[in-house]
Amino acid sequence: MTNNKTFHKQPPLTFRIIDSPMGIGKSASLMDLIRFHNRGFDPEPRRFIVFVPTIRERDERYGSELDLKSPETPPYNKSILELIRNGENIVTTHSLWSIFNDETIRAFSESNYKYIALFDEVPQLFRDVVGTGHKLDEPAGSIRFGPADIKLMQQTGMVRVQDGTIRFNPECEYAKSDKDYKVFNAIKNLSYSCTLYPFGEKDGTFTSIIAFTRPELFACFRECWFYSYMTDGSMLHNYCAMNHIDMEYYHIDDGRMIRNPGGKYVETYPRGIENLVILDGKPFNMDASLSKTWYHNASKDTSQAGLKELKQKFRNAYEFMKAMGVRSDSFLFTTFNAYKNLLRSNGRHYPSLRRFLPCNTKATNSYQNCTGVAYLCNRFFDVTCTKFLEQRAKAENNPELLFNNDNYALSELVQFVWRSHVRVREACQPVYVWIPDRRMRTLLQDFQERADKTLKKRALLRGTWKSRPVTPNLKRILARINRKKADLYHAFAMLKAKRFLL
Repeated sequence: MTNNKTFHKQPPLTFRIIDSPMGIGKSASLMDLIRFHNRGFDPEPRRFIVFVPTIRERDERYGSELDLKSPETPPYNKSILELIRNGENIVTTHSLWSIFNDETIRAFSESNYKYIALFDEVPQLFRDVVGTGHKLDEPAGSIRFGPADIKLMQQTGMVRVQDGTIRFNPECEYAKSDKDYKVFNAIKNLSYSCTLYPFGEKDGTFTSIIAFTRPELFACFRECWFYSYMTDGSMLHNYCAMNHIDMEYYHIDDGRMIRNPGGKYVETYPRGIENLVILDGKPFNMDASLSKTWYHNASKDTSQAGLKELKQKFRNAYEFMKAMGVRSDSFLFTTFNAYKNLLRSNGRHYPSLRRFLPCNTKATNSYQNCTGVAYLCNRFFDVTCTKFLEQRAKAENNPELLFNNDNYALSELVQFVWRSHVRVREACQPVYVWIPDRRMRTLLQDFQERADKTLKKRALLRGTWKSRPVTPNLKRILARINRKKADLYHAFAMLKAKRFLL
């Protein structure tokens, strides 16, 4: 098996991205798309494969409501091949997608049906495979090698660099000695599902391996649709820039998928953002950056000063929320999964770990009753990957390859906060959010302020400006122009300094 074989010529890849806020109906529109084609309205033979974040979603939502098939017997990457050959509509998880390989590509390519891939949220596109042991915050099935392993792979000829990527050498004697060196089967299997890049340099050898999902895995589908939010500047954006994949943006409007003007990205804001009350002030804020490094150092500090301060702020925030009507069963909090036990409580001063939710949680509606949220971490993407992209951006003179850590942090924060009551469309009840870290809090405050200004401006464009005093001069200007939204926007922009438009 080899990872560089081309099965058939593919047209240029285009990712179609439904970028709309949480609670707007992305999942419902995905399901309606499949229902429409399943009723016989499809003029050509095609099938769907849906990738979802969790097993629960796979079985209880998509599998049961749409009668989609799932691989049932391990190994699941083999079991799914039979479903593809039989032309079934399929639903599976992101974790299975991460181990698709040449066999899967061949099955889709040889199928009598053209498969359309629908991704509910963006799957994992990047993996850093060098480090000591498995990290608690990593997805299940993550592969990690130590620096000594990377060095041995090169010394024995197990891997080699060709055209800027790392290729596995199946003829290497170490690779053939499975009995003694089974650990290296992982790099062989990883090379089938990922494009591997060398990174770092010491004594003429690379010190790290960066793994990105092979673009050929997407190219075997007729179309690829991604249903997510805040994807501009995300890893999906970087991945497309690195692999020369076009991005075409859509949004959800009244349950329908509508292409954005020119297919370009447009920043949108989730319903209910005006209901967020972000706690701010000395009783709640911390000067420390609540990164993984901070938690690691705080756990080793014998004085426990940092943790004591954080717990005191936690009590202050929770007491304030209680006074506003929040209760333990309508509250949730998060931090890095590896350090959650540092915030263990008996429930007297702030809720116990029963109200904890991992910070990377998406696609669940089980916490819609929560009117109090605590976000106790400062998020950054993998530093090795961001440095790799920075190096590549400089070498190619392509700023689109630079990773936007603030956009990533804000996206993760917003996704988590919208697990709460704020996602309920009809609700107008305040949702109290406590973010002790200054960077994360400022990102959300700026986002909320930007949303307020934009939504106000859009309300003016929809006609609510008529309720304000309008001078005869403005009436004459508007009468002379074509009353398209863009023209109205231009008129307002030119006159925004006027008192009646403030």
